[in-house]
Amino acid sequence: MKISDIPVNLRPREKALQFGIEELSDIELLALIIGSGGQGNSAIDIASELLKTHANSLALLLETNYRSLLGYLGLKKSIALRLLATFEFHKRLLSSKYQSSFQIYDENDVYIRYKNMENLDHEELVILMLNSTRKIIKEKVLYKGTFDSFEIDVRQIVQELVLAKAKYYYLIHNHPDEENRPSEEDILATKLIEKTTKNLGIKLLNHLIVFKYGFSIIKNEKKRI
Repeated sequence: MKISDIPVNLRPREKALQFGIEELSDIELLALIIGSGGQGNSAIDIASELLKTHANSLALLLETNYRSLLGYLGLKKSIALRLLATFEFHKRLLSSKYQSSFQIYDENDVYIRYKNMENLDHEELVILMLNSTRKIIKEKVLYKGTFDSFEIDVRQIVQELVLAKAKYYYLIHNHPDEENRPSEEDILATKLIEKTTKNLGIKLLNHLIVFKYGFSIIKNEKKRI
């Protein structure tokens, strides 16, 4: 979508000036930071693609790197650096006194954080790693595609958890087909991962399935095995 195709008063810059920056959507905020597009793609196009490939999660987008950003629809080097600087500023802010606000108490907190995964047209598996007080250490997209076709590498999951020095973690993946129950493959894979990490003293708190308008949890389903 070209910026010129959007009514003047609804363009990110003009909308922010008229209604306030807090009224912008995630895509519009990113587009405002990006400023201009490239290779026939507008700032809106690039912002939309960035969010889409990061599970529509700003938190996951924060973990991207310079090389990855350059692959998005002709994003210029200077703009990639501007985005990384914005992300880094946010990370440093969170590492200060505001860090305590990112504490995960239960599955509802996790769902709120990843609710936007319900809009994806493919499946993704995310790991959310917590310390001993359940504050977020790191989150990462592990796989994209169809969950039952994922080649689950438990060693990779263990490596991520050990390097992050995690004490607890959640797994989150979505069902684009709106199925609200985990499959047998979901349950079996979860049981294997949980058993492996438990031996290392790292506890899986739950595995959430995000679908349209809600979520379900796997740990209540493992009795079906």
